[in-house]
Amino acid sequence: MPKPSSPQRIRLTISVSPEAHAVFKRMADATGMSLGMAMGEWLDDTAEGADLLAQKLSEARESPKLVVREMQAALSGMQDVMADLMTDLKAGRKVPAAPGQPVAARAAAAPSPRLVIRGVKSPSKPSKGVRS
Repeated sequence: MPKPSSPQRIRLTISVSPEAHAVFKRMADATGMSLGMAMGEWLDDTAEGADLLAQKLSEARESPKLVVREMQAALSGMQDVMADLMTDLKAGRKVPAAPGQPVAARAAAAPSPRLVIRGVKSPSKPSKGVRS
């Protein structure tokens, strides 16, 4: 589901568990957003999945066996994609992030920082016989 093109937002009042509140509070603090904005961004990023789930729940009322088979096929496809992703990661290949991916997926695909080991001095001149 694409994000709405208008800047108009709908304000909601919802109840959440203390655990969910704590998670979104940490997310809001980490991103510098308000709690409501962090929750709204999360919901926007996951709306496509929620839309698919709502569609499948509606279809399951009419034909539960068909929906189960479709979900099993989708899961099998996801397992194949994840296996390929793990193979690429183990081989050291970077996985490009698509522009429409949620922030967490873009962050996970970002190159990791260079490892720096501290506490060992490098010699100013390499000793003979040692190549640098």
